[in-house]
Amino acid sequence: MKILYITNHNNIAQISGGYINDYLNDILFYGLHELENIEVVDSTPIIHLYKENQNKIPPQSLWGKGFSTTYLIDKDNIDRSYLKEKIEDRYFDLIIYGTINRCLDYYDIISKIYPPNKIFLIDGDDSTNIHPLSAKHPYFKRELTDNSHISIHFAIPECKITKNKLDKTQEYGHIIPGQGGYIFENEQHYYDDYNKSYFGVTMKKAGWDCMRHYEILANNCIPYFIDLESCPKYTLTNLPKELLLEARELANNFEEQKYFSILDELFEYTKNNLTTKALAKHVLSYV
Repeated sequence: MKILYITNHNNIAQISGGYINDYLNDILFYGLHELENIEVVDSTPIIHLYKENQNKIPPQSLWGKGFSTTYLIDKDNIDRSYLKEKIEDRYFDLIIYGTINRCLDYYDIISKIYPPNKIFLIDGDDSTNIHPLSAKHPYFKRELTDNSHISIHFAIPECKITKNKLDKTQEYGHIIPGQGGYIFENEQHYYDDYNKSYFGVTMKKAGWDCMRHYEILANNCIPYFIDLESCPKYTLTNLPKELLLEARELANNFEEQKYFSILDELFEYTKNNLTTKALAKHVLSYV
């Protein structure tokens, strides 16, 4: 399958105060890139995904210091030549707009040439607002409040899932949302802090979905998810909410055997369901 992935980091930066990365946009493209028999072309290079650009991008241009979702692809070997002509010739089987609220490049051409069901719209915004084009095309919404569209979510690259489970030496990770900001300068130190913790505190901030949930789970730690029971039914549909609520209760009535049983189940669930590959397969299941 040939996929044209419409995105533009310049547009993203203009709307997001200078940050060029957009988590859902970036990790979905990476997940598609990981799949076999998929040719995916980013219409404008997602420059912070390519390792060759690692020392060329100011760190202050990246949300979350670039942890977990940047410099994942060895080299940019993608052929972006003659995109307009390829669109007109229906070279691509599927068009995906990776961040519909930030980039509509080529839409005036694509909408005239491609059937509406071959144009996928991805909305990773924290807002629950629905884009007007959602009425015309398959629309994947992260902060979804009803079943009128398709639920989508963040994910973690497989390469970021720990292969080294550390001994638990502290009750909670040092990061407390809303307090102290990004206190770690090094990604591995950030991961290890969760890995040696029984719980990592997480919660809804601007939106319910957050990379922190997946970073905690990927480092063999249980999220202590504040107010998870208030999460809308159609948001975070990928997470095992009931199991997370059961795990959270252990912080008040701790049972070590039960803790590690739930932790093992959550870790296996993460490896099987919360990866960028799984995210890409979820989206392509609607083709």
